[in-house]
Amino acid sequence: MIPIKKGVLLSCITGLSAAFAFPKISLFFLMWAAFIPLFYAVCKADKFQAALFAFIAGYVFNAQTNFFLISTVYLFSEVYAASVLFYLYFCSYFAIYWGIWGWICAILRDYCKNGVVFIILSSCVWVILEYIRAHILTGWPWLIIGYSQYEFPQIIQTAQYCGVYGVSFAIMLINGLLYLGISNKKKAYIFSAAALFAVLLIFGVYQYDKFKNFGEEEHTVVAVQSNVEQYKKLDNAYRAEMFARLEMEAEEISKIKPELVLWSESEIINLIPVEIESYILADKIAKIAGGFNIIGAPYLTGDNRLYNNLFYFDGRGGYSSMHSKNHLVPFGEYMPLKNFFEKYTNLVNQFDDLLKGTDTNVFTDKTLYVGSLICSENLYPSIVRRFILSGAKVLTNHSNDAWYLNSSGPHKHFCANVFRAVESRKFVLTAANTGVSAIIESSGKIASQTKVYESKLLSGKFRQNDYKTFYVLYGDVFVKFCIFFLAAFFLFAAYKRFVLNNENKTKL
Repeated sequence: MIPIKKGVLLSCITGLSAAFAFPKISLFFLMWAAFIPLFYAVCKADKFQAALFAFIAGYVFNAQTNFFLISTVYLFSEVYAASVLFYLYFCSYFAIYWGIWGWICAILRDYCKNGVVFIILSSCVWVILEYIRAHILTGWPWLIIGYSQYEFPQIIQTAQYCGVYGVSFAIMLINGLLYLGISNKKKAYIFSAAALFAVLLIFGVYQYDKFKNFGEEEHTVVAVQSNVEQYKKLDNAYRAEMFARLEMEAEEISKIKPELVLWSESEIINLIPVEIESYILADKIAKIAGGFNIIGAPYLTGDNRLYNNLFYFDGRGGYSSMHSKNHLVPFGEYMPLKNFFEKYTNLVNQFDDLLKGTDTNVFTDKTLYVGSLICSENLYPSIVRRFILSGAKVLTNHSNDAWYLNSSGPHKHFCANVFRAVESRKFVLTAANTGVSAIIESSGKIASQTKVYESKLLSGKFRQNDYKTFYVLYGDVFVKFCIFFLAAFFLFAAYKRFVLNNENKTKL
């Protein structure tokens, strides 16, 4: 048994190391060894202690990586105590998944005599829990450990087949093999970990080179990063200033003569088409800028249903098509238990009570075929897959991350775009109000990007393609394989125990 103090210390080392692998610190290489201390603590403890140590590691990890949520929640609640309580609850809830992993690993350790099989199974458990966390209770796909490698595109090329979960699996597997090598003093395990990493890297370099400049002829894009503070977006007193800024940006864009112009989510905060002044402005800036314009704005239907929308303006008058956001953010775009929370918070977010869209409309002028994602939709590969299966040849992501201020939040949101590019082998073009706006190639290379809180018109080239990857066609097959492998092991263990018990009874 491991002493409690030692177990807690090792858990904290894992939590901090894993957290430091994410932006803004971005020491992504730490993730490949971050879980060695936690493996040691879990494997030397009983089931309860293993769950406790893993929970502590998870809490430390989430406390560091989600600290930006305090200021974000305060922006729309205006109650600091409520913001801190929400943050503490948030960290505790997501640490539970780590605790469950520790508890299951302790059970696997008792049933599994083969160290390598144990590590494979524990990696499967990790992937399954990440997948559950990403989907249950509307889902929170942020901070999947594979995302930490977004600045190391050569190592994430397996995402074309396995998605981000395959990268998470590889990270846990290599951490586990290194733990076995260190704890058992057997170099064979360390060599195995090094060989696996080398195979991933060699394969990744080959795929990375293969998909550089992949696609048809080049097109020109401008992504608009207006850099408007959130309080100005929500205050009609600044409407004239906002409108003048947009017209000025459209004039600058017209000089570049791009084929595609991307404006951010809620670039025009006022309702379209109900508020005629805003609708006229959207049409006007599209005509001035020229080309294929995708503009974010709230959409109010004739029967008062409110959606978070993107509109395709072709510059010939009015919008030709629109997309309504498929996945809404709780406490940001709709309020669960609204009557309860309104007693304790002063809600100022006018995107409250949005309705969920279901379409995956591809914007097209018969030359460009654009699948456009609104903000957090980029965190859900299933939505991306539907766009591509509907005919999208290039992906765009339109965000308003001003809610996160100049924190690590915009960077943690942005990193998912790199994985969507590799999974789908499509260029991903991002336009974010305060950043990060970028052009990401189908290889996962970030060709260019902006800084957060920078006003910029980001211009560059992109290519389209109609290639459909294994992941686009079949989705999270790898996660299903992990579930099958884990279930098969437990069924085999149960069968083996049943047979042994019967044999013992027969002998008696």
